[in-house]
Amino acid sequence: MDHTTQKRFFFPGSGEFAVRDHFAVGYEPVNISYLGANFRNVFLDLVVPAQPAGFYSAMNLTERLTGPQIIEQFGVDHMAALPVAWHLLMLQRANEPGALFTNGLTTILIPPGAGYSVGIFWFRGAWSIRAYPFASDKPRRWFAGNQVVVRIE
Repeated sequence: MDHTTQKRFFFPGSGEFAVRDHFAVGYEPVNISYLGANFRNVFLDLVVPAQPAGFYSAMNLTERLTGPQIIEQFGVDHMAALPVAWHLLMLQRANEPGALFTNGLTTILIPPGAGYSVGIFWFRGAWSIRAYPFASDKPRRWFAGNQVVVRIE
């Protein structure tokens, strides 16, 4: 499959990352209007170990893929953890240009080992963040044109 590189960026690394301390509905420091129930139930109480610095890219999907198919395509070692998502959100707090889509399409991350894909999209003036389980009667199939954030170096 051909995946076009959309945007490349450097993630400076992070220390231990308590998800609840960062992801919250409100306007400061990031304009988030919605955290889906799955995201709240699965991720909010997690503490993600320190993440190393590295280069990432937001890659456009050229066909519909589920979370497991995305992992198979790009490799489990290339998935992006939630601190990477937070880094991108901090760079685009309120619709500034950057790696995250703000055009109605979704930016997808698959936190390593979670069994969920995380969708981040700009909707009605704020970020909406949802999580979709791999184990489902109807697993989420991400449309071509959406993008997935992967580690490239």
